[in-house]
Amino acid sequence: MALSPSARQQQILTWLQENHTLSVQLLAERLQVSQMTIHRDLARLAQGGQVRKVYGGAVLASPLPETPPPASPRCAMCHQPIPGRATVTIQLLNGDSLQACCPHCGLMLLHNYPDAASILARDFLYGRMVNARQAFFVIGSDVQLCCIPSTLCFASQTDAQKFQRGFGGQVLAFTAVMAHLAAHHRQPHTSQ
Repeated sequence: MALSPSARQQQILTWLQENHTLSVQLLAERLQVSQMTIHRDLARLAQGGQVRKVYGGAVLASPLPETPPPASPRCAMCHQPIPGRATVTIQLLNGDSLQACCPHCGLMLLHNYPDAASILARDFLYGRMVNARQAFFVIGSDVQLCCIPSTLCFASQTDAQKFQRGFGGQVLAFTAVMAHLAAHHRQPHTSQ
C-alpha cells in the first residue's frame, strides 16, 4: 500500500534525523516511488524549512542561528567586499592588521602606513600569500578584478612577464609600483 504524501514526507524527516543526508535515489527505493515523487516531497519539505535540498538529495535543515552571521570583511581602502582571489594583508607594528581587496588598494593603503611590519599579497596565478616587497606587479592589464587600474601580484618576475604578454599591462617591482600609484592614483577607482 502506497503512503500518502504527508506520510512519505514524515518518513523522510525521520530518516534524515537518523542519517543527516539521504540521496533521492535511496529515498525512491526505500519508499518505492519515482525519483520525481521524491523531488516533489523534498521541495515541499524545503519550502517548509524542514530540509535543505542538496545536489542529488537532501539534508536536515539547520535551525536558524540566534545571532546574525558576521558581516563579510571589507577593504580598509575602498570598503568593497574582500574576495579571496587577490587579497592583501598589512601587518602593523602594533599587531593590528588591515585587509585590502586587491594589490591596488593594499599598496595605496600602505602609503598611509609606511612603517608597516609586513605586507602580504596573494599571488594571482597560484593563490599563495607572498611578501609583496619581493613580488612583481602587473598594472593596467586587461584582467580587472575590482579596482582600476588593475594591479595583480606575482611571486616572480618571469610569471608577471608571461602574464603581461597575454593580457597587457606593465610589469613593475614593488618600489616602482608604489611610486607609480603614488604619482598617478591618489584614491582607488573602483569599477562598481
